Amino acid sequence: MVLAAGLYWAALLASHQYMQRYTRDQAWLRVSQMSQAVSAQAGTMLSGLNYSLRDLARDYESGDSQAFGRAVASVQEAYPPGTIVQVAVADAKGQVVYSSLAASEPPAQGVSILDREHFQAHLKGLTQGTFIGRPVQGRVSGQWGIQLSRALHHRGAFAGVLVVSLSPQYLSRQLQAIFDSPRDVILLLREDGTYLARSQNQDRVLGRQLPAARVALFAPDVTHGTYEALASTDGIQRMYAWSRVSGFPILVSTGLDHEAVFGPLNETIRQSLWRNGIGTLLIFLGGMLTAWLAFQRWWEEDQRVQSEERFHLLSEEVPGGLFQYSWDPAGHYTLSFANPGFYAMHCIDADTAGTALQDLAQRVHPEDISALRQSIDAAMRSHGDWACKYRVQSADGSVRWLQGHARPQRTEDATVLWHGYILDVTQDEGLRKALHESEERLRLTIGAVRDGLWQWDREQDQVLWDARCYQMLGMPDQALGSFTVAGFMHLLHPLDQPRVQERLRRHIEHGDPFRVEMRIRQADGSWRWIESRGEVTLRDADNKALRMLGMHTDIQERVEQTHMVGALLERGSALVLVASHRRSIVYANAQAAECFGLAAGALEPQCSFQQLHPSSDSFHSFASLYERLSLKGTVRTEWALKVKGGHMRWFDMQGALLDPEDPQGNVIWTLFDVDARHQAESALHEVQQRLEAIIEKFPAGILVTDDAGQCIRASNAMLVDLFELPLSAADLVGKSLQTLLSYLPPAMARALQPAPQPGAGALSQRTIFALSNGRHIETELLPLRRQERLLGYCWVFHDVTDYKRRETQLEALALTDALTGASNRRAFITRMESELEHLRLGLSHPSALIMLDIDHFKRVNDSFGHGVGDEVLRHLVIAVSKQLRQGDMLGRLGGEEFAVLLTDVDAPTALRRAENLREAVAALAVSVQGQDSPIRFTVSLGVCLMDEGEASVERCLERADAAMYFSKRNGRNRTTCWTPDTPVISDAK
Repeated sequence: MVLAAGLYWAALLASHQYMQRYTRDQAWLRVSQMSQAVSAQAGTMLSGLNYSLRDLARDYESGDSQAFGRAVASVQEAYPPGTIVQVAVADAKGQVVYSSLAASEPPAQGVSILDREHFQAHLKGLTQGTFIGRPVQGRVSGQWGIQLSRALHHRGAFAGVLVVSLSPQYLSRQLQAIFDSPRDVILLLREDGTYLARSQNQDRVLGRQLPAARVALFAPDVTHGTYEALASTDGIQRMYAWSRVSGFPILVSTGLDHEAVFGPLNETIRQSLWRNGIGTLLIFLGGMLTAWLAFQRWWEEDQRVQSEERFHLLSEEVPGGLFQYSWDPAGHYTLSFANPGFYAMHCIDADTAGTALQDLAQRVHPEDISALRQSIDAAMRSHGDWACKYRVQSADGSVRWLQGHARPQRTEDATVLWHGYILDVTQDEGLRKALHESEERLRLTIGAVRDGLWQWDREQDQVLWDARCYQMLGMPDQALGSFTVAGFMHLLHPLDQPRVQERLRRHIEHGDPFRVEMRIRQADGSWRWIESRGEVTLRDADNKALRMLGMHTDIQERVEQTHMVGALLERGSALVLVASHRRSIVYANAQAAECFGLAAGALEPQCSFQQLHPSSDSFHSFASLYERLSLKGTVRTEWALKVKGGHMRWFDMQGALLDPEDPQGNVIWTLFDVDARHQAESALHEVQQRLEAIIEKFPAGILVTDDAGQCIRASNAMLVDLFELPLSAADLVGKSLQTLLSYLPPAMARALQPAPQPGAGALSQRTIFALSNGRHIETELLPLRRQERLLGYCWVFHDVTDYKRRETQLEALALTDALTGASNRRAFITRMESELEHLRLGLSHPSALIMLDIDHFKRVNDSFGHGVGDEVLRHLVIAVSKQLRQGDMLGRLGGEEFAVLLTDVDAPTALRRAENLREAVAALAVSVQGQDSPIRFTVSLGVCLMDEGEASVERCLERADAAMYFSKRNGRNRTTCWTPDTPVISDAK
């Protein structure tokens, strides 16, 4: 009886299992077939829309607006009402220029789709053909729409986007009609998981995406699949099957309600079990005790299995890893249980992992494997708790911190089981490390700035200083121990105590910043200036301050320097003004304030230096001193300024930048009254006046003769040095001019012949002479007059060798491109004009002009920066220059555009040499720091022959330019020779 009952129940349970498997298989078959059917239907609809979109784009690009309007109407009529929300067109800037919702008039100004995903995809060239965008609310229609878009082109260039908005509501209604049950669902998705339509609760998902874990199931190389999931939208567990829509980046996912599929079957099985159980119980009524014991055993086993299943389900949901490790008396150990989280934390696939620990050991960080093994061995020897923190490495090299803990349990057969858990503490370790680094940086910072730390426990009224605070005052560390605030106030200078107490009170009661400068008594009884800063760090529930933390900074040196500067400014005899770079006076010491009638100290508002000058011309001339200041940092001059009362006085002015490293900073002017000296100097002897004026004005070689130009009255050492005379400056005075002329070059001697007769009104004149030693001397004749009387002649000799050299260099620079060293546009045009003139006069053979431009040069600048772009230009010039002959010329016309002038060439030769240039550039490889591979680039070239019939340089440039643009439009990295059939530049573009 027992055997028969057992066989019966085995058959019964097997039938139940078969029914469950059959029901599941049929459910998966149904949902898969439904997914594929809907996928095929969606593919058909999208194919039709794709063809319609392509035809609409072709009609719009043709420019026939009426034909385009008819095509739009035809498309809308071809689909059921409500299928298409609108057809719209946006130009290349994203502005909507057409909408089928307002076909009779243009859309309102300002409607733009520049920021839309589908527009950006076509603008950046990320897609070809039709693009299916996310559902968005239309800015013209105000309705949700799935954006099917296609790029528009005009003459090969991007001209805008054509958009057909497909109604998600229409799709939802169509999908609802497929399933009878409202708990079943059909999803229409993009490959990135974005909802396009949903048969149920669509308003909750539009504009959203599936969770990343769900999207990861849609592998790119798989066309269909199945999965079970709990929908976050309505909380229903479903069986899902998905299929890709052929030819489109779209997925169709259909879901059947898990409860609807298995609920009736489970209820039937349950009822069957109860009926058969009761029948079996009645059959075994005679052997009730035996049957009851058997049933009890079966029931307990069933409960155990259910408990294990519940435990497994619970363990899978635990945010961590659970495990059970066993060790029997024979010394065998095994990982008897581990939930999926345990394997996931150790970066191991739970499906392929066994119960051995070899795979786990391979994932443990090499530096931690020894400590982990020691902790396990210690726990096994002591049969005690196990705890360890260690790192594991994933396949991609990332490191994760784990912390484990387990407790032992001894079983009846002497086997020891450790039950434990594993937690991911990577974030905690990161925070701990960051906190440690922050504390270390704080410690180093405090040590670097050498500030002292203090804290005040307001509840206990205890003030504590660190060693640096005591060091500032010359005291041993902790000489005062902990003291009260009253004790701290006793250390302050009596004049500072009220101010410090007030600042401290306002900070505690009102939260005002606490920052105060004060004097504290040192160990030797003297005072030291300290700046104290602090803040309340702890308050109670009533906002009462409990603890305060702050820093002490030694400012003794700064205060002493401030006092010293103040004493120098106020107690010296000099007048001191501080002015901004805009010549506004910001400070005047007492002496300057008294002299000029200003307020002493910092001026607020500031006044302009102009009010001290006698005129606007004087004020503007004064600006030149600021230019010298910005170059040299200091300047000295004598200037007449207007003092209090309105009269003028002369001052010796010395200016210096307060901050030598800031040319635009404030300037301190030190003034000394030299008006008396100026008045005395005006009464000096006429000859002394003349000589001082010459020496002061012309720091060069000086030669002064009498009014007849015969006798030397004055000279200087620079004159002797310039001409390497065997006589000193003093020896020349009193000698005749002929004595000096005998030592000078003949040309210069003739120029220095006696001046015209007195009263003839000789004019100032300058002449430059080249000496045999390579030096250039500029001579300048200055007639010296006092009113109408001729006093004599002054010859000034300037050594202009450096000036002539710079002049030569500037002439070369004016004709050279500074970046590449090639001839610039002006030099190249001048050479072409000369070459055309020679051709017209028959003085030279035919020439050729080559225009070349770097292909995709903007990508180089955008990808690597303008510095790398400049290096590319320099390599280009070097490579091209190596290919040129004597008489040829390379010029940079602008940007990445260059031109080459080839002389004495015919058409085949010019084309061959242009190809040589192109191949030389293509062979270049420009190395870039930080890049594994060098930059390679090409050029497009245009060749134009020049002969005696050419009208102008501009015509030649236009022809060569047209040929070059023809090369660019036909594949780049090629050479084109201009012919009358070559399109002009506007057509080529």
